[in-house]
Amino acid sequence: MTTLTRRLPPLIAPLLLIAVAGCSAANTGAVIGGIIPCAGIPYAGEPHYAAGTVSVLAGQIRWRSTGPGTSTIVFPTAAVVTEQVGVDASYDFALLPGDYVLRANFPPPANIEPWVSVTIHAGQTQYVDIPNACM
Repeated sequence: MTTLTRRLPPLIAPLLLIAVAGCSAANTGAVIGGIIPCAGIPYAGEPHYAAGTVSVLAGQIRWRSTGPGTSTIVFPTAAVVTEQVGVDASYDFALLPGDYVLRANFPPPANIEPWVSVTIHAGQTQYVDIPNACM
C-alpha cells in the first residue's frame, strides 16, 4: 500500500485506485479478432478461427527493393506482445495508440504467416481478423 492510500479513509482508497486504473485504460485502444483458417475453399463445419500464435509488432510494413521490378516485405522487428490462441478462440490486445502489424504463425508443419496492419486509437475497440493467406 502506498503512503497516499494509507492516509485516506478506508472507502476513499479503493475509489482512488479504481480512478487511477481507469485513466490508464483510457489511454489505450483494443483490437479483437481471430486467425481465419488457411483454406482454399471453406467448407461447412470448419472452425471459424484457426489455432496459432499471434505476435503484435510495433510499426508499419515496409517494402525493400530486391532488383528491377521486384521487392520483398519487411516486417517491424519490435514485438509488443505474443499470444497463443486455440481453435475458435479470439485474441484481445490492449495497446497504446499507434501503428501495429498482427502476424500469425500456424503450428508446424505449416509455413504460412498471414498478417494484417492496424492503427490503434485511444478509447476505441477494433474487430480485425488476420485474413486467410492461402487464397
